[in-house]
Amino acid sequence: MPELPDLLYILKHLRERLLGRPVTAERVREPVVLRFTVRGNLSLLLGRKLGDAFRRSHFLVFRFEGLDLAVNPMLAGRFRLSDPGTPDEGSMGFALGFGDVELRYLDDKKMGKAYLITTDDWKAIPGLQTGGIDILSPEFSRERFVSLLKHRRDQVRVFLLDKKALDSLGNAYADEVLFEAGIHPKTFCRSLTHEDGVRLHDAIVKVMKEAVAEVASRGEPIDVKVRDFLKVRRKDSCPRCASKLRTAGVKGMDSWFCPTCQPTTRKGLVDWTRTGK
Repeated sequence: MPELPDLLYILKHLRERLLGRPVTAERVREPVVLRFTVRGNLSLLLGRKLGDAFRRSHFLVFRFEGLDLAVNPMLAGRFRLSDPGTPDEGSMGFALGFGDVELRYLDDKKMGKAYLITTDDWKAIPGLQTGGIDILSPEFSRERFVSLLKHRRDQVRVFLLDKKALDSLGNAYADEVLFEAGIHPKTFCRSLTHEDGVRLHDAIVKVMKEAVAEVASRGEPIDVKVRDFLKVRRKDSCPRCASKLRTAGVKGMDSWFCPTCQPTTRKGLVDWTRTGK
């Protein structure tokens, strides 16, 4: 899925290309990805200019006069800017034409959701009113993060992925943050010290700022997911100690980690210290 660095990069390019332009055409290939809380369909956008585009939590919001189109790409959603005459991709969910350029939403899994709502009607979108603190904002201080952390009783990776608490991390960057902080993904939040919390906060800030800069520097098309610079996610060996990286299931999702640099803090049925050097 597009994570925060991807969404910021996509947003920058869409604003540059599309702001102020009216919708001249619309096509729907997979109605399953669309949700309407207003009477009508995507044709309601015809003739309306794109007045703004911004990120709200893990959604990209396209603002037209009186209407917002809020898109959550979820697992496999992507955006693409194409020439209007280019053949439709098999994964295309819908497209909006803006004269000589077309914005397409692609989704191989058809899991993403696009909501057409009246302006600012966030309560119409499940979960969007309860977003957490923006991890790239000045409000994301050490003190506030540690305060959130000390009230949690779940595993630290589960906490990092909780969008009601933090806005927002996905699987790839949660792994990178925990590696940077030297914390095992199955560590319970209650066992972390104040110093651990500060280190984890600083790791989030460092990893995300570096990722935002790296994704922007590549200049790839907006539908390309840039991940090759990540240190542990889907990699074979640790870039620090050369240990074989391992995966652990955390609430139904795989987490990649180094058993040497991220030592376990509790005993269990699995020997997480095994490195496989």
